[in-house]
Amino acid sequence: MDENSEVNGTTDISVNEEKSDPPKKHGWLIESLILFVKGIVVGMANIIPGVSGGTIAVVTGIFDPLIEAINTLFKKFKKNIKFLLPVGLGLVAGVVAFSKLIGLSLDKFPLQTGLFFAGLVIGSVPLILKKAQNGNKFKAVYLIPFAVCAIAVVALAVIQTFFSGDAANIRSGTLPVLTFGMILKLFFGGMLSAGAMVVPGVSGSLVMMLLGVYDDMLAIISGLVSFSDMHKVLSAVLCAIPLGLGIIAGIFTIAKIIGFLFKKFRVGTYYGILGLLCGSVLALFISLTGYAIKFTVPGILIAVLTLAAGVAIAYFSSRIGKKD
Repeated sequence: MDENSEVNGTTDISVNEEKSDPPKKHGWLIESLILFVKGIVVGMANIIPGVSGGTIAVVTGIFDPLIEAINTLFKKFKKNIKFLLPVGLGLVAGVVAFSKLIGLSLDKFPLQTGLFFAGLVIGSVPLILKKAQNGNKFKAVYLIPFAVCAIAVVALAVIQTFFSGDAANIRSGTLPVLTFGMILKLFFGGMLSAGAMVVPGVSGSLVMMLLGVYDDMLAIISGLVSFSDMHKVLSAVLCAIPLGLGIIAGIFTIAKIIGFLFKKFRVGTYYGILGLLCGSVLALFISLTGYAIKFTVPGILIAVLTLAAGVAIAYFSSRIGKKD
């Protein structure tokens, strides 16, 4: 009996181990694919003036782990690379592959495209509110970071729409000439805008527009995918180096600041993020006034559907985040 039970026990354990191994590998591949897709969505958002990549990172549930992975990159290098690599590849793919498509979508269907992103933000608000509360009692002082952040995002949208020109008319031009001054412009422009990209509610593309780097960025992206002209591709790569280094420096700098705020003022920081999200919905509608919107019954119906789709995707992403 004892021998049989031991044999049966070892057999059961080995069977369980054999059965448990494949799901772990399969789960890792699925998780990496999900992170890659989320990175694509964040990359798409980063190239749209008025839409915040940081907001979409919150929506997709990768904001908190992204900040933690950047701040503890070398302490937990293997674990962090497994997270950052698919997200980073997805982000780059989203920027490169969808830069022209998103521009075309905003030109042809600005209301529908805008409402889709608004839906993503709206669908994520309950999740962030739950994180902000998390057993903590509400205090009136939390309304201060909420209001300040919401007002700041709306103010940036007003500046973009009414003072910095029409975003819909910005197109990628010729590649910038790499003088010493241009290298500095690309580096510090990339650094400041990348810092803004990480902050929810703040549009990195808007900051690029205000710094005069946005058109250069579009030209560089266009050059990188001009495979028929290898000379142009190589020139674009050279221009992308200072811009890319600036973006990396900006992301690490702002991640350190946000990490500090989470440690010292966690609840207040979440309410600040909540303010950024709520303000970004209004800011998005303000930004859409720069586009020629035609109100038709079919167009409005499609816009409502895209809004609902955005809310549903945000909710689905939050459910995946809870399971992870």
